[in-house]
Amino acid sequence: MGKQRKEVEEPQCDYNDYVVQNFRGYFFSTRWNRTPDWNIILKQVEKTRHASQMIDIHLYPSTLFLTALDMLETNLYVIDDLFYYMTCQRLIGGDYMSKPVLYTLGFWNMDCYKVLEQITKGLHQATKPLIESLKYEPIWDVALKIVEKGTLSERRVGSAPIPMRPYTEEQAYAYVCERHEAAQIDKDALVNQIDNILRLVHHYQMFFFSIYGHHIDFSELLEWFRKSERAQKEFIEPWRKDFGDTRDSLIAKMGKDPKLGPWVNRYDHLSKGMSVHRQLFYNGRTPEPINKEECYNTDNWISILTVAAVLQEYDEQHAQSEPPTTKPLKIDEEVLLTRLSVFIPDEVIAKKFVEAVKDMNDRQTIALVKHYKQYGQCVDTSKALWELLHEAGLYTAKYSNWSAQI
Repeated sequence: MGKQRKEVEEPQCDYNDYVVQNFRGYFFSTRWNRTPDWNIILKQVEKTRHASQMIDIHLYPSTLFLTALDMLETNLYVIDDLFYYMTCQRLIGGDYMSKPVLYTLGFWNMDCYKVLEQITKGLHQATKPLIESLKYEPIWDVALKIVEKGTLSERRVGSAPIPMRPYTEEQAYAYVCERHEAAQIDKDALVNQIDNILRLVHHYQMFFFSIYGHHIDFSELLEWFRKSERAQKEFIEPWRKDFGDTRDSLIAKMGKDPKLGPWVNRYDHLSKGMSVHRQLFYNGRTPEPINKEECYNTDNWISILTVAAVLQEYDEQHAQSEPPTTKPLKIDEEVLLTRLSVFIPDEVIAKKFVEAVKDMNDRQTIALVKHYKQYGQCVDTSKALWELLHEAGLYTAKYSNWSAQI
């Protein structure tokens, strides 16, 4: 029981090694729209599922039952080898949340979510005959030990074994088992093998789901998108001619674009500091997106990233071009500093803050407040702080603007 694999020459992984070791983002020219052929894995999963059909409690205890287990386990190892050949990442022992996996397989494989879902469902089906067999009396002692290991829940096998009835079918299979009698069954080895099979399948399922279902941090995606030569040339540069108009005018023009139109207003009204993925595609009541076709679509995400990149570059350009003007305080400075101590307890830092924001526009003021908050120097950025700065003339925009930025 249990199959061994020999060491062979490693597959050529120059491309994937390069991606992991010298990662320049998903939007680097040689990375753009690259995905493995997941149908190769799907075909092997189907073979694995068919192999699992040979596992039948009527054949226990016999060499036929043990051989069927070996075939199932072997087919699972083949999936790992195919995956490694295609991606240079191991399923067995691999961490599906690690950067090598994320950088090699992230983002573009969202488009492959349907075939990846089929793979996870096929793997689940491959364990059904085995788990069904474990419910019966002849192998119940093995099932209990596997439950103890935590690989299998009692809910899936039941609290008591199903007895084998002396029907004609059972009698016929008893004859077959006698013809293929196993000389001796090592129960500990059998427990370990079944435990290994169930652990492999569970790990594989989590791995394949994470390839499309693990959302990469949007700020990282946006940073890589803006650094991409192709993204700059094809998606951002065409909008620079509109940077001389107002932000609302730019948004209105992007809204008329067939690809950007569905996303520009939705993105511009997202709450800051909350997940972009969650706000756009989830309702908070279910673990899955409202619309998988929309969520796992890289064309949609290219449009969203284009909107975000264009607006970010517009804001940066206009923040730099706005001339600094010293704002006169509308309340006494000592009174201001006393009231400000609730939010910025350190008196020296509070004085520096007031002097700095006198010469800042609202966007720069927000950036400074967020910087102070990040380093623990500002302990409260609630509406009360906006009211104080607004009353003092140090922040002119409405609270809705403050709230959205904070």
